[in-house]
Amino acid sequence: MQKERAAGAPARLAAIVSVLVIIGATLWRAFGGPPGLFIVIIAAIAVLVVSQFRQIPANLRNTSLILLVIAVALLPLARSPLAALQRGVFISGLLLGLMGSVMLLARCALRNPSVHVIGQALRAQPGGRRYAAFTVAGQVFAAMLGMAGANIMLIMAAPQNEPAGERKTAAVVAVTRGFTAASYWSPMFGNMAILLALYPTLRWIEVFPIGVLMAQLTLPVGMLLHRLRQRGAPPEPPGEAVPPGFARAAVPLALLMLAFLGLVLLTGSRAHISTTASIVLLGPCVALLLNIAMAERGRRVPDGVRRLVEDLRLYPNLASEALLFLGAGCAGSILGDAFPASWVARIGEAVHGMPLFGIAFLLAAVMGAALTGIHPVLTAVFLASTITPQVLDLPPMLHILAILSGWGLSASLTPYSVLSLTASRYAGTGLYQISLGRNALFALFNAVCACLLLTAVAMWMRM
Repeated sequence: MQKERAAGAPARLAAIVSVLVIIGATLWRAFGGPPGLFIVIIAAIAVLVVSQFRQIPANLRNTSLILLVIAVALLPLARSPLAALQRGVFISGLLLGLMGSVMLLARCALRNPSVHVIGQALRAQPGGRRYAAFTVAGQVFAAMLGMAGANIMLIMAAPQNEPAGERKTAAVVAVTRGFTAASYWSPMFGNMAILLALYPTLRWIEVFPIGVLMAQLTLPVGMLLHRLRQRGAPPEPPGEAVPPGFARAAVPLALLMLAFLGLVLLTGSRAHISTTASIVLLGPCVALLLNIAMAERGRRVPDGVRRLVEDLRLYPNLASEALLFLGAGCAGSILGDAFPASWVARIGEAVHGMPLFGIAFLLAAVMGAALTGIHPVLTAVFLASTITPQVLDLPPMLHILAILSGWGLSASLTPYSVLSLTASRYAGTGLYQISLGRNALFALFNAVCACLLLTAVAMWMRM
């Protein structure tokens, strides 16, 4: 065993260095670096994938390689092949950089005792309040830490010592719906990073107000469906006493999250970089400071640095995402550039002057593709590159929000998403039961709400 670890050490070191190179190249590009940096990112991803090739699940490996083959085959048909390839590579690099930074922050959260106190308080809530508490907390943690935040919340919602059952499943479903809500507006999500990169005239703060409003509309929809499901079921046991120190744990953590978000926005504004690039830049620095602050007195700096280095050792685990993002990002970008202009024109003519149909088309395209197993990265990049706001006669802000809504809802709806797979494992129930079985109506009702709200905003903007 020790010999195997020693033999694998150089490969893991190469993988760690590769992720750091991807982060560096992404930041350089954000600060105005040359387009040729896409070659550096491709080379770094290649080293990362090759060094960890055996650790990548076979089905994901095959899917990603098929997407890369499709991208290469379509490249000669693209109108601007080099630009389309660069766009796909830079998107994949930005996503990996974001995941690398958020991963370091999530590790800090797991070390914080306050997180465990909050989890105990959430589990102590009775009935419907428990569902609502996990939905709201799931949105907050996912908004600040992405999928890593959802994982933390799933650990809180479904402890291993709790038997499988409706109470446990309902808490897990609440977390998945909170994750969906966060994906409408959070800058920590890959979907926001991709779409803002494809909409250079938009900034995150412009998308945030309507996005966060749409996210909160998912809460009453989820609560209604939860109550309908619980109707006729035996009453749940009363809630337990909230553990002492809950407010002392929750308030500083919430303030810390808000302070980080404010720092991200301020840095992005002053440095003239995107919100996503600002997160990539600040994430490791803030993670180091948090590790130092949580270390024992007298050894804060060396222990903080040691913990950060330990967390960097998780970077090789990003090989699966690197291969998928490169395949889906390049395939979506090149497919969009090779898509016949006459077909695009026909779609535009069919929905011109009817914002409801244009918004519904974007939502249905993302969700429908996800249900067939097509990753939303490919669909979103394709739609943003091809079926543009000009084609659908929509303001760019509403165009991006429609795609964000479809992407977020598909995460909890499709059985092929990482969220559904993880939730099924924690709940101890079937994959289709936790996704389509529990979230089909949730996704349908919220898709209708999103269409109506965005249509109303579109009509108001035209007045």
